Amino acid sequence: MLTPMVDRRDLQQRLDDLAHQYRVPGAAAGVLVGGRVEVVATGIAKLGTSVPVTTDSVFLLASLTKVWTATLVLQLVDEGLVDPSLPVNHYLDPSLRLANEEVARTVTVGQLLSHSGGFFGDAAEPNIRSDDAVEKIVDSYRDLVQLHRPGALFSYSNSGYNVLGRLVECVTGSTWDDALRTRLIEPLGLGSTSTLPEETMTRPLVVGHVPAAPGSHDLAPVSTWLDPRTSGPCGGTLAATPADLLAFARHHLENGLAPSGARLMSAETTRSMREPHVVQPDPSRGPAWGWGWSIEHLEPRVVGHIGSTCGQQSRLVLAPDHGVAICVMASGDVQGMGDKLVSELLEQLVGVGLPATPDPVEADVDVTPYVGRFRMSDEATIDVRAEASGLVASFTTSGRWADFHGDFSTPMTYAGGTTFLMTMPPVTDPVAATFLWEDGADGPATHLASQMRVAPRSEAFTRSWPRPGSSPDSV
Repeated sequence: MLTPMVDRRDLQQRLDDLAHQYRVPGAAAGVLVGGRVEVVATGIAKLGTSVPVTTDSVFLLASLTKVWTATLVLQLVDEGLVDPSLPVNHYLDPSLRLANEEVARTVTVGQLLSHSGGFFGDAAEPNIRSDDAVEKIVDSYRDLVQLHRPGALFSYSNSGYNVLGRLVECVTGSTWDDALRTRLIEPLGLGSTSTLPEETMTRPLVVGHVPAAPGSHDLAPVSTWLDPRTSGPCGGTLAATPADLLAFARHHLENGLAPSGARLMSAETTRSMREPHVVQPDPSRGPAWGWGWSIEHLEPRVVGHIGSTCGQQSRLVLAPDHGVAICVMASGDVQGMGDKLVSELLEQLVGVGLPATPDPVEADVDVTPYVGRFRMSDEATIDVRAEASGLVASFTTSGRWADFHGDFSTPMTYAGGTTFLMTMPPVTDPVAATFLWEDGADGPATHLASQMRVAPRSEAFTRSWPRPGSSPDSV
């Protein structure tokens, strides 16, 4: 049975209403069903101006870029130039160097594609604009510590995807930007998609917005529109309109075909990106991660990705068996308006919404294995302690973490299994925090997983951490 298309007027009204409810300055949404596209927009491009957001406005894709980088890598797999099972250093020149030399020598392409490489994933991103920016950022990873053994756990990694971007450069002999342009942007006819600011600035831009102060619900425009070129492969520079993003989605729905009928990637390889490659422990995020794609539901298969950087947010989901793709792109969406709209549309068109944060569970729980200090980075530690009322997590922050959150404490409410709920200002909805054991469930939990990252117990490390460059809203 054919999936019916959404009504454009209804889509416009829903976007208008939700943007107003969530105090989002500007946003756009698009739906693709069976080759037909509807795109709507609402709001203004920047607070303090009257410039409207239109369907031709360009947004940063942020970490949605990772699916594009993964697609480039899988094209090279298709061409017999890359083997996902081989160490990534088989392809890199100069070689990847990490604090753990054995990991640098053995971590595989597939593990990086599925965010299971295990080394610290939010390294500093120096403002380098030259063509060797990606090479230089990867060269700076030599001090990145190991969070877990490669392949043992899932922990979202911007650093890992920059390494994959460098793989693309080494194998193709071009910059990541040029490879993306010649292998995807041009063959797919994406006339409003670019990575370089001198190209992007010729189009109508949406400016990002962030909290005016730590914990504030008031928003202010960002002072820097995009991230450095060093973060291109992981999601700092790629910008597009909703229509272009849906055209990229259609390429995946049609299993590697371009609008011209040319095959950019085999159907088998395209489908392999949507297969589970590692368990994702956060019950509010979906059960697994593929190569590039987050797997939101196994049956019916729904894959997607989110992104957030420089005060802009993006979300894309695909339901391949239904021929459906949905995207929302926004500025200043601190409270999750995009997730709300995408979930409603997915429920309407496919019959399932996005995975939801679990409800609290009444139970007597031995919290002893969860107590201790966990270290998210050199700028954020979490002290979990037991009080009469239950577990409490206290965050101590500095640097960019402090700019976004500041120090705070939050109750941890039991939600089943080893998952608890906590609140991280300025977001008012609870987020899941799941305790993990790298070597089996005996003794104290070895990691705390939240917001797609794992934080190991701080005593696991004796050396200092590199100073991270990504704020907690960089996804």
